[in-house]
Amino acid sequence: MSGARRVGKVKVKKKCCRSTPRCKSCPVVVLLEARKKAEKKAAKQERKERKKAGKKKTAA
Repeated sequence: MSGARRVGKVKVKKKCCRSTPRCKSCPVVVLLEARKKAEKKAAKQERKERKKAGKKKTAA
């Protein structure tokens, strides 16, 4: 088994080298970016649901 995996275009290392600033292939950076992306997606979905609920109230 190799020591790295791919997430999108970035090859993610298995272990952090603890360099400052963090390198782009660092698992810590990838985790933070994935979390940020998931939060954005959830917020967008919530906005869509609120908008849809608002339309139902005005239509009824």
